[in-house]
Amino acid sequence: MDVTPPDLNQRRLRLLVAIASHGEKNLQFLKRIIGRYRNMAMAVDIVVVSEAPKDLGPEVRVVVGLPSPNPWSLPFAHKAIFAENADRYDLFAYSEDDMEVMEENVQAFLRVTPVLPGDEIAGFLRYETDQSGTSHVPEAHESAHWKPETVRRRGAVTVAEFSNEHAGFYLLTQAQLKQAIASGNFLRSPCEGRYGLPETAATDPYTCCGFRKVICISALDDFLIHHLPNRYIGQLGMPLSGIREQVQTLMDICAGLHPASTLCEVESKVMRGRWSKNYDEKPCAEILARVPAGAQTLLSVGCGSGAVEAKFIQRGMKLTALPLDSVVGAAAAHLGIEMIYGNWKEGLAQLAGRKFDCVLVTHLLHLQADPGRFLEACAQQVGEGGTLLVVGPNFNRIPNLLKRTFGVNGHCQLGNYGESGINVCQPGTLAGQIKKLGLGPVTVQWLDQELSPGRLGRVKIPLGSLTARNWMLQARRQPAATNHRSI
Repeated sequence: MDVTPPDLNQRRLRLLVAIASHGEKNLQFLKRIIGRYRNMAMAVDIVVVSEAPKDLGPEVRVVVGLPSPNPWSLPFAHKAIFAENADRYDLFAYSEDDMEVMEENVQAFLRVTPVLPGDEIAGFLRYETDQSGTSHVPEAHESAHWKPETVRRRGAVTVAEFSNEHAGFYLLTQAQLKQAIASGNFLRSPCEGRYGLPETAATDPYTCCGFRKVICISALDDFLIHHLPNRYIGQLGMPLSGIREQVQTLMDICAGLHPASTLCEVESKVMRGRWSKNYDEKPCAEILARVPAGAQTLLSVGCGSGAVEAKFIQRGMKLTALPLDSVVGAAAAHLGIEMIYGNWKEGLAQLAGRKFDCVLVTHLLHLQADPGRFLEACAQQVGEGGTLLVVGPNFNRIPNLLKRTFGVNGHCQLGNYGESGINVCQPGTLAGQIKKLGLGPVTVQWLDQELSPGRLGRVKIPLGSLTARNWMLQARRQPAATNHRSI
């Protein structure tokens, strides 16, 4: 499609905006954000890609049609429009139809872009506001996190990378767009992988076109965009105040006042990042119950937000943690947890000679290239009479086995760590390894034994490995005196 801009003053920047809009539920938001673009000082042309005609006035062009039979493929329709107009505009913005982009956001992008290297694009975070006026960042959920080692000074600004690149919006200069097209991946057919279809279309410039998305943390407010429906409030995300706290830690890292470290691999490579480590794991009653009442010290290997660890602090236990990274660790440290920063080898080296009444490892083993070595290193921290608790996902439950058999959503890759980022760790194999490390007996408990048989919803079917989503191993290191008597 050819979009020819009107006769403009050459000193005015030309912005082409493509907005994906499916159905009419966001029509009020769409008209509102069109108005925002119309009031910008630069010359703006707006194209709306839609599955059906929409009357948005004579100045907005509506392009009807889906790139594929899947209705979720609609966001990919903007790419051909950008490519055909790559020589006609200075800036190119892609947006979902509920993102209230302000001129201040565009101007901030223009200020930061000149100081960035050629492989970085200034990106945005979206926020929502609840009824009390408190703002939340929906993309900060599950495995999403700041990458401590990416904090950099770029001229007068400081930038860092956030692992979740999706924001429902991106902005490119003409040069960046042309570079993305030249990569050969920008115009690819609708597809999904780490993200679903809509999210993939909105993140392709960062994920497969040779660029990295960076957030300007020294001027964070200028790179926040309101997600108007506020639909994820109470469902996912974290308060913006928490993001600001983490940003301050990033600034401290940049200033040399705080370490920059990541414990280990935390994300899988399978469809939509399934089985990645959750940075905000919630307390599990079964796990809490398995920590012996008399335990005084606990080592948490892979501490995230600290919600689980806080429960043990309430018991009066002394907590030490190897945090997932030095950013999330700084926040959890405020709960009274002793943090040991570094990658897992460095962290364990700092713990040399120390032993704990309980060592807790949840949902990490399967993400390691060598889970056996990781498990051995954790077991070495268990003191005499102490307990090792290991929790992981059950890859052998019925739904997973069926998906692996039929190759659904990349499940067939699970046997290949290089392709999936997952080692299929199961309790039987791990129990044998734990016994060789001198701990035992080993007990197995199956967790979350539910299936979802269609319209019946979730039904608890206690069939062990066939239905459980997760497993938990518990083993005890026998006191030396006990070991001596048993010989």
